[in-house]
Amino acid sequence: MTGGAETIAASFERQRGWCEQMGSALYAQLLAFARDDIEEGGAVAAVVDAFPGDPVKAALPLRLMGGLHRLVLMGVAPNLARHYPSVGGMPEVDTMRADLLGTVHEHRGYLRDSLSVAPQTNEVGRAAALLLALGTAASQFKGGIRLLEIGAAAGLNLHLDRYRYEFGSWSWGSASSPVRIEAEWRGDPPSITEKLRIEGRRGCDVAPIDARDESSRLRVLSFVWADQVERFGRTEAALELAAREPVDIDRADAADWLATQLDLSHSGTMTVIQQSVMWQYVPEETQRRIERTIERAGGAASANAPLARSWFDVPKVEAWNHGGPEIALTMWPGGERRTLGWGQAHGAWIESIS
Repeated sequence: MTGGAETIAASFERQRGWCEQMGSALYAQLLAFARDDIEEGGAVAAVVDAFPGDPVKAALPLRLMGGLHRLVLMGVAPNLARHYPSVGGMPEVDTMRADLLGTVHEHRGYLRDSLSVAPQTNEVGRAAALLLALGTAASQFKGGIRLLEIGAAAGLNLHLDRYRYEFGSWSWGSASSPVRIEAEWRGDPPSITEKLRIEGRRGCDVAPIDARDESSRLRVLSFVWADQVERFGRTEAALELAAREPVDIDRADAADWLATQLDLSHSGTMTVIQQSVMWQYVPEETQRRIERTIERAGGAASANAPLARSWFDVPKVEAWNHGGPEIALTMWPGGERRTLGWGQAHGAWIESIS
């Protein structure tokens, strides 16, 4: 095994541990089989060993898993599909390795091409964490909200006020919403007004997804872990809602896009920039440009036209503390940054310290 293959195998082992920790036994097992095959120089190695990027930062294992799931969802990988609950299958460990490697061998060209598609889960469960930050910001301002999202993918979390949230001790949102988010809430419930006044919403992404387009919806669904059927169904419902009520998602570099969007001359409106689990995919130079752009806009903010940054993210892939990303809010004028809590990356639990 070459040094490159060894690094790639290590990335698969790392992702295997994360999937196991986050409740996906199927993906943990598939990634273990893939890791072993890479070390043996087999079919998976032939697909991934020429990958040009950092396999951890670029989430190479999830790129492969997304490609495999797309094959299953398209109905062209029947042997693998029988292990995938997202299409009604039931995992069988005794035959899983052979079915995985057979599928990889048969579709190696497609899977090699699929590695160019970065993960865009657009996880709807993260809306629970973003709701905590947005609700905290809105409780400090009486006007309307202009919501901007960087790394928005299909913009599903720009619709967060249209979802129903059930947290056991408290709930929020319309009971008739087709999208229901259930999570374990730890700590005091946040201060959220009965109805958030979102007067405008827009997002950007380097590869935006149109929720009205069938192939684009397939891409989003393919990155949902196939044995987490509740997440899968919730994402389907969110895509249907987004298709009915489309939001503009611009194809753009986030730093350039923010520079054009952060016009704070609208008196009576608070501009909120939100992001969730996307920072690790942004080049460091772009990160610095985004920070500078937001700081400049913050300097122009006023009491009648404030600016807020809603963060559910980590500064880098190695910095996952407290079992999940940090929930934070920065508000201008002033630029004070507050940690509001932490959450599981798919929104299974939220720990509030506000």
